Amino acid sequence: MMRPAIIIALLVLCFAACKKEENPFEQLEHNSPNPPSEALPQDNFAWLHQRVFRPVCANSGCHDGNFEPDFRSIGSAYNSLVFHPVIANDPGNSFTYRVLPGNVQMSFLHERLTTFVPNTSGTMPLETDGPDWPQNQGLYIAAISSWIQSGAPNMFGTPPSLGNLEPQVTGCLAFAAGNTTSPLPRGTDPGVQPIEVPAGNVDLWFSFSDDSTASNAFTFNKFKIATSVLGFATVPELSLSTGSAITGLDFGNTNATFTHKAALDLASYPIGSQLFVRVYVDDGDHPEPTEVPNDGTGSPMVDYFTLMIVP
Repeated sequence: MMRPAIIIALLVLCFAACKKEENPFEQLEHNSPNPPSEALPQDNFAWLHQRVFRPVCANSGCHDGNFEPDFRSIGSAYNSLVFHPVIANDPGNSFTYRVLPGNVQMSFLHERLTTFVPNTSGTMPLETDGPDWPQNQGLYIAAISSWIQSGAPNMFGTPPSLGNLEPQVTGCLAFAAGNTTSPLPRGTDPGVQPIEVPAGNVDLWFSFSDDSTASNAFTFNKFKIATSVLGFATVPELSLSTGSAITGLDFGNTNATFTHKAALDLASYPIGSQLFVRVYVDDGDHPEPTEVPNDGTGSPMVDYFTLMIVP
């Protein structure tokens, strides 16, 4: 006869074998690939898009692509505001641009948010799906004013110039090589954290926005990867692939089309290495390719393009 202790031990082993195996990476796989707006400065354009333009203004039937400004994405919002000619105007035709960098009072965006302009539909927003506009209206208008007064830079701190705007990178996602559906996560510490990638083959995908040129029509498509934020002058340019596209979340956590891919072999980097990435594209309207991020870009925006090698 089998002893009771042996029977109990066998039952324990049986139940353990039948128990569903837990996935230690389950939480990582469901993290958003981009941090929330709280990680960004309040007058950064990505913060303004996450907190104001998309949730407050891009509701159904309003600035959701039905008419300009188009606030659905970071790129479309920026390109349809900065140095963009007005369509409506006040009775004295006082305004030339929706946003005139450096001049809050001559930016029609600010006027529409703060004043009833005759012959228009009224003070904006007319209605809102945004959950906290009534409580934070003053904060949001102050942040928009600060952004305009500081020159209306794009999310990377690059100031605009009158005329054709330079291309913007609006999203950066990393995947295990060949995967396009499960982005690798960022670290969970406060602020914008690096993307956590394995020491192996990784695909980086980028989405772009330009005011006049489609991203698949850029005439120069390169990237660099360096082990120091100051090391880009001595590393080679590598080619970005543009033969396919995927859909993913941009820096504003809205769906965007990613058209440029960088295939990386990170097998030679030890665990804990930090790697910095820059991309270079040319829309054909500027004397040299646009570099994103560049030497003038600071944290936290440069952190969107930083990788961390993890086990």
